[in-house]
Order: sequence, then C-alpha cells, then structure tokens
Amino acid sequence: MKLFGLSRLASMAVLLLLVSGGASYPGTATASASMCDAPAPAPKVILTVGDSITEGATMAGSASDGYRAELGRLLDEACIPHTFVVAAVGGTTCGYWSSRLAGLMATHHPDIVLIACGTNDRMDTKTSAQIAAYEGLYRSLFDTVLDSDPNVIAYPAFVQYSAGSVATGCTAHGPITWLPASEAIGNDARYRAMVVIDEWGDRVPEFIDYQSIPESYLDPCGVHPTAGGYDAMGWFAFYRLAQKLGVASTRPPCGMVGRRPGGQVPNWIPCEHMAVN
Repeated sequence: MKLFGLSRLASMAVLLLLVSGGASYPGTATASASMCDAPAPAPKVILTVGDSITEGATMAGSASDGYRAELGRLLDEACIPHTFVVAAVGGTTCGYWSSRLAGLMATHHPDIVLIACGTNDRMDTKTSAQIAAYEGLYRSLFDTVLDSDPNVIAYPAFVQYSAGSVATGCTAHGPITWLPASEAIGNDARYRAMVVIDEWGDRVPEFIDYQSIPESYLDPCGVHPTAGGYDAMGWFAFYRLAQKLGVASTRPPCGMVGRRPGGQVPNWIPCEHMAVN
C-alpha cells in the first residue's frame, strides 16, 4: 500500500492483479471429507478487492494468504467449498476499482464480493463537497457489482486503523500522523454511502468491521497487519459471511477495544449493530 507523499514506498507497491483481472486460489481444506455432506456443493467464488492489506503485504505467499488464509480455514471447517479471486494492488484508492469491477465480474462471475479499500484515500484534507462525491463513488462500486448479477452478494468494510507512528525497526517510512484521522473520516463516509441504500436488500448484508482490531496486530511500521492481524481479519470476515451462508460462527469481540482515533467517539456504533439495511 503506497502512503501518499512517500516516494520510497511508491516503488514498493506490489501488483497482484494479473492479466486476466485477478488471481484465483482454492481454499486449503482442513475439514475431513467425512465431516461434510456428499456430494459437495459447487464452490463459492469469492472475489477479494482492495489494496496491499487485501493483497497480504508483509506475509510470504501473500497471494494465497493475507486474511484469506484464516477465512479459508474457517470456511473449510464449515464445509463451504470456495475459491478466492484476488484483485489487490498496493497503493490504490477505492476509485481505482471504478473502471475495473465490471471486468472482474464478467471474467470471474463471483458469488461473493468483499471490498476493503480506503486506507490510501487521503480523507482528512477533503472538503465537504469532496467527501460527498467520495460517498457517491463508493456507492457506485456496489451498483456495478450488484447490477452485473442478480444473485451476487457484496460486503463493504470499515478499514483497520493505522498506528499513526512507528516502532523501532521500521525502515520503510517515518511516523504518518494523518492516517488514523483520515481512516476515521473515510469509515464514516463509507457508512453514510451505504446506509442510505435500501433497494439492495440483503444483497449487501452488513459491513465487515475491522475497526476493533488493535494496534498490537500491526507490523512495526504501524500500517499492515501482522500474521495475527490477518487472522483477526479472517475471523471478522467469516463472522459476516457465516450469517449469510447459514453456518455457525462465534461472534467476534466487536468493540473489544472500541478504538477510534483518540478513543471512543460519540455515536460510534459497535460492529454487531452495523447492519446496512
């Protein structure tokens, strides 16, 4: 993920999106065949869209890992066959996907789309008019996805908060004090973008909420998740998908820290109450 104004990171952005528009990776089976019904249903195709956090930055074999490793393990345990399609490009904003989602949908025909973008959207310097335009742009991503297939479901996401500072040992960049405030403004804008929509019904079931993941799950640079952070992301994602797929799951500790920049803010809604419709 490129952080604006940081030339050293600009050259480090990793392109995961392939010529075909995405890379496809089957989930790693962990459930015994005898534990699941036979014959198995057709695999769910899950398109994961985003920046370097979706890509799996900081992890070896990131194309098949990132939060998908834990999400895939949990889906396997729930006997949900699946294949991941990874469309993730480090440093990109939500707007990057506006002209690309239709092609991804036509190429891969996903059953489920997970959109987790916004960390790179510099929101703390935007005017009210620019924020309103951003809300429209974000909403249009879901219009594109849902208009392409009457059966697809799509999940927006609140991004995890960056630390805004770095620990000893981070060599990629210095403190990025604007990131947490920008992420908070962006999360609020994305919530407003989606909550006003009702024609989608349960095809946009709920937000996947990564806000509660604490800073201890970030790498030394304070931006990308550690392996444990990706496990937490997979857990939060599975909880939302499980509700729609009708499988059992343990409710994650939404609000386990209730963290927003500067602490709890008025009218902050714990993630278990963040249904879109």
